[in-house]
Amino acid sequence: MSAEPIAQSLDEPATERCLVVVPTYDEAENIDRLLDAVLAAAPYADVLVVDDNSPDGTARLVTRRREFGERVWLLERPGKAGLGAAYRAGFAWALERGYDRIAQMDADLSHPPERVPALFAALDDADVSVGSRYVDGGGVANWAWRRRLLSWAGNLYVRLVLGTGVHDNTAGFKAFRREALEDIGVLESESNGYSFQIENTWRAAQAGLSVVEVPITFTDRTEGQSKMSGSIATEALTRVLVWRFSEVLMFLAVGGFGYIVDVVAFNAFRLVEPFKALDPAYARTAAVVLAILVNYIGNRAWTWRNVPSDDRRRELALFFLFSVIGFGFSLACLLISHDVLGYTSALADNISANVVGLALGAVFRFWTYKKYVFHAQAPVREVRRASVKVPSRPA
Repeated sequence: MSAEPIAQSLDEPATERCLVVVPTYDEAENIDRLLDAVLAAAPYADVLVVDDNSPDGTARLVTRRREFGERVWLLERPGKAGLGAAYRAGFAWALERGYDRIAQMDADLSHPPERVPALFAALDDADVSVGSRYVDGGGVANWAWRRRLLSWAGNLYVRLVLGTGVHDNTAGFKAFRREALEDIGVLESESNGYSFQIENTWRAAQAGLSVVEVPITFTDRTEGQSKMSGSIATEALTRVLVWRFSEVLMFLAVGGFGYIVDVVAFNAFRLVEPFKALDPAYARTAAVVLAILVNYIGNRAWTWRNVPSDDRRRELALFFLFSVIGFGFSLACLLISHDVLGYTSALADNISANVVGLALGAVFRFWTYKKYVFHAQAPVREVRRASVKVPSRPA
């Protein structure tokens, strides 16, 4: 994952349409300065302001711009419905009108408008670009140490729990290829606030999209009121756990159903004609194979349904391999407990094989399935170098 954008030549023609989506609520003190800065920094881009019926007249200021209807557009909504809802509306507007590269940023000038070209340029070799405070060259200004610590710790928490590989998961300064927005199903997302930013980054990682972090300096707003609140922060923290543990719970539910299939199939093979004549070892093997197939179908169709697959045969082969190794944990724990440690009671055998062994096997399978089986690779995209007339990053 790179932190440097691709420099573009000023002599190249602009062949892709770019849009910057800016949600607003009571940003009359900032909107004109923001639009001036973005239009000057990215003269090839349009700007869409998504206003949630701001009482301070933000929308009216937008309509008075001389660029209104040409490079500046306004999407008015009936009321304040949250940051995520505003972005979803803006992204839908952009996709309907055929924009190729869509950026998002706040209206309060915390995100540096001069770095918009860098975000668009980075999309020549990536699906998503993130304006990051937490890579080399990035940083924050005008923040107290407590807020710095809270933001850094929050991003570390998200990175560890969701495994996105991105340093600035809560960043609201991003750019997407239109195909990336479609791949992550951004219009079907439900979260708001910081959790909306986190969800899109996580969905990009789940879909195997290539993400590049572009260093920026985040500057706290000087005009207007911050929309940040304790409820927004709480939503972000809890949703991260829900996303992660819902995945674990689905995996366990599929595994539980597979276990039932295993037991029922084994007994059916032993007791029902014409399978009664099968050797118990063959019956056990057939039941395990059937259970693995059921587990694969359940995990592919439910647990990791959003992860694309380029090679189902390789996926199934790896799934079988790791499943067999996972089942082997029960046998290994039983042998160690019974033959090495000398715990030979029926209770000890059950604890070692059906509690410790099954638990270790489940952890192993979840980790390997997620890392090697249902692990999307970045899709091959047509890279159009120098397709956007973007000035090189200033020295």
